[in-house]
Amino acid sequence: MLNCKQFTDLASDHIDHQHTGWKRVEVRLHLMICRHCRRFNRHLDRSRQTGAAIAQQIWRGDAAMADMIFTRISQSAPSENGPQN
Repeated sequence: MLNCKQFTDLASDHIDHQHTGWKRVEVRLHLMICRHCRRFNRHLDRSRQTGAAIAQQIWRGDAAMADMIFTRISQSAPSENGPQN
C-alpha cells in the first residue's frame, strides 16, 4: 500500500494515465482511502488544466486573454499572509 509521500511522487503520472497494472491499482486504492491525496490530485489536475489553457491562448497569439486568466488566478489564490477580509 502506498503512503502519501509515495502517492505525491506518482500523482503526475497518474493524471497522465501512465500507470499500468499493479501500480495503477495501488494509486487508486490510496485515493479511495486518503481524502488529502484526493484533494491534492484534484488540485494538481486543475493546475495542469489551467496551465494548458494559458499556453493555448499564448500559442493562439491572444496574450491579453492569457493575462486575464493569470490575473483571475492570482486574485483568487490565497495570499501568503492568510485570507484578507
